[in-house]
Amino acid sequence: MALAMLMPVAVPAAPKVANSAPDAPGAFTFTVIGNVPDRAEDVAPVRALLDAIDAEHPAFVVHLGNLKGRDEACSDTLLEARHDLLDSLIAPVIYIPGDHDWSDCQRPAAGSFDPVERLLRLRELFYPDDNTLGQRTMTVMRQSDQAKFRSYRENTRWTMNDVLFVTLNVPGDNNNYKTAGGRNGEYEDRLEANRQWLARAFAVARQRKMAGVVVMMQADPLFEDGWERRRAPNLFDGWLRRRSHDGYLALKRQLRALTRDYDGAVLLIHGASQTFMLDRPLKDEDGRPDAHVMRARTYGSPVLDRWLEVSVTPGRTPLFHTRSRRLDNTPIPAPEITPAPAQ
Repeated sequence: MALAMLMPVAVPAAPKVANSAPDAPGAFTFTVIGNVPDRAEDVAPVRALLDAIDAEHPAFVVHLGNLKGRDEACSDTLLEARHDLLDSLIAPVIYIPGDHDWSDCQRPAAGSFDPVERLLRLRELFYPDDNTLGQRTMTVMRQSDQAKFRSYRENTRWTMNDVLFVTLNVPGDNNNYKTAGGRNGEYEDRLEANRQWLARAFAVARQRKMAGVVVMMQADPLFEDGWERRRAPNLFDGWLRRRSHDGYLALKRQLRALTRDYDGAVLLIHGASQTFMLDRPLKDEDGRPDAHVMRARTYGSPVLDRWLEVSVTPGRTPLFHTRSRRLDNTPIPAPEITPAPAQ
């Protein structure tokens, strides 16, 4: 199995050529940001960040969600302004909703909005058709093409040069799982939509023998919390053991099962942090990491001068080459990562 990526030491900026990457047929780069802007004062530096990204001519840009702060109002006016900010990029832009953008909107500081109503508004505003944001749009497949999941326009899929990309609406704050009594309707319905969308993506990748799959979401699913050693959840866990419900557990288990059955390289990317991280997050029951699955966590506010850049080089190993970029192009120390186990 191909190793998912290699983290190099920082190098000078890539040449400003469209889809710049190592000189190999089909090679391209894409950029990932998230958790910006967090407040009104962030907008100007984020504008500079977006301009710097555009100058690198990425194939596309992904915003992992939280394009507003937790305490900023979830008003139409603010959402429309942040929409226009992303839409001003020249490159195609794929936006994934974050918890600050909808599921936290019931908080008084955010305007006491109904979260589901705000999610519906995001869908109307950011996903009116099958094109991305950005001045140079790209067509994507949306889960809303399926009648059963007509409302899930934010879940997308597209392919580029033998790599399949898939996005999921997985917000922070425990995946919007509610601890109050009664049915978690929004959570349960979205969980099933995500489950089917992710399963279909890997089925397509296997059938077409694609070189790699990239899965992107807003939330940190907390891969390091020991979930792989837990037994299946029990109805009595919450009542008798006072065990908190892991809103990401089903997703983590599905990812482990799907990646085991897929021979290509897998890259998981999420936000929900201020710091960059690179590791192998999926482990078996004995704690051994899966060497062909990598996870990258990108930056967020108050870090406003850095972004994540991924170069994709089909036909080479590693398929994904990930690095941090900074506005002034000064070197960023590479994170340490445990060597891949022998195959």
